Amino acid sequence: MFQEELRLERKTLERLRGWKIQGVETEGELQRVTDIPLEKIWNSSVDNESFSYYISNINRIDEIFTRICGMENVSKHEIEELASSITDTVEADQKTAIRLVLAGITTRKTYVKGALDSGILSLIIGSRIGNTKHELFQLCCAALLHDVGMRRIHFDTTELNRKLSAKERKSLKLHPIQSYRIANEELRLPNEIARTVLQHHERWDGEGYPRGLKGADILFNARIIAVVDAFVAMISERLWRRSMIGYGVIKAILGDNQRKFDPEIVRELIRILGLYPIGSLVQLSDGSIGRVYGTNENTPLRPEVLILIDGTGAEFRDGTGPIVDLHNDKSLFIANVVNPGSAKSMSKK
Repeated sequence: MFQEELRLERKTLERLRGWKIQGVETEGELQRVTDIPLEKIWNSSVDNESFSYYISNINRIDEIFTRICGMENVSKHEIEELASSITDTVEADQKTAIRLVLAGITTRKTYVKGALDSGILSLIIGSRIGNTKHELFQLCCAALLHDVGMRRIHFDTTELNRKLSAKERKSLKLHPIQSYRIANEELRLPNEIARTVLQHHERWDGEGYPRGLKGADILFNARIIAVVDAFVAMISERLWRRSMIGYGVIKAILGDNQRKFDPEIVRELIRILGLYPIGSLVQLSDGSIGRVYGTNENTPLRPEVLILIDGTGAEFRDGTGPIVDLHNDKSLFIANVVNPGSAKSMSKK
């Protein structure tokens, strides 16, 4: 007998068939997770002050990038002050910083938000791996600027609702060189930062660009940004595709099989975000719906989950639901990942 509200996945049914079980009895009814009104349960779990700081940084980066694009004067001190502020803020509260990246905030300023998100996640990985404060500062500068060269390309890939042509892809591959020139020649930042920017599309197996560097020949900070840049790109929405949910992105990066990315950095990303990153919507084995609230490094399959709708259908608004720590509560497990595509997103234009 399966209890009411317990969702049976296809793999569970296939396992039952493998055991020669021809049928199951349940007190529940067939239900599609997509039928649940997700727009009623969306919340970012981020305080207003942190959210305002995050948005102000997006606007600040956008203003700087716009001036760079227009060949206007931007001093290196502006970049350094911004990177220093972000470094200190992330160091003070990594969990909130992760929530801001994964909160599902949408904006037309895709590259700008991507720059900030890349800076945040790069800092967290770098700090966990053991970078010094100065190395973290340089890493943040490079992460903020790694795609600034995209603004010098004569088309905006975020506004295209199709795949790129061969000519456009060739032009796109020039953006690390453009970013390097901006960092090195225009902003006159240290060479270590500019070289990191240049190498962020090099790949562990040597199949990247612009120089086809391989393995340890790639600067360590560039290897961090390579992983983070891929993650941020996949969770970001484009006109020609929807954003991927955190769990799907983690699966995609894990499926890389150590070809594109340094496996040490990938492992650290998984330790930090878990297989179900903070902010992911999940359905538990008792039928309840929750948002991943925290991760457990030693048990990445069993995070902390803030309950939004319990197994009886009762809703908890404004983060008032109980927090279930699946690491300690072995009676529950994640039965399904819920796509937040139909959830109400917070939008800042």
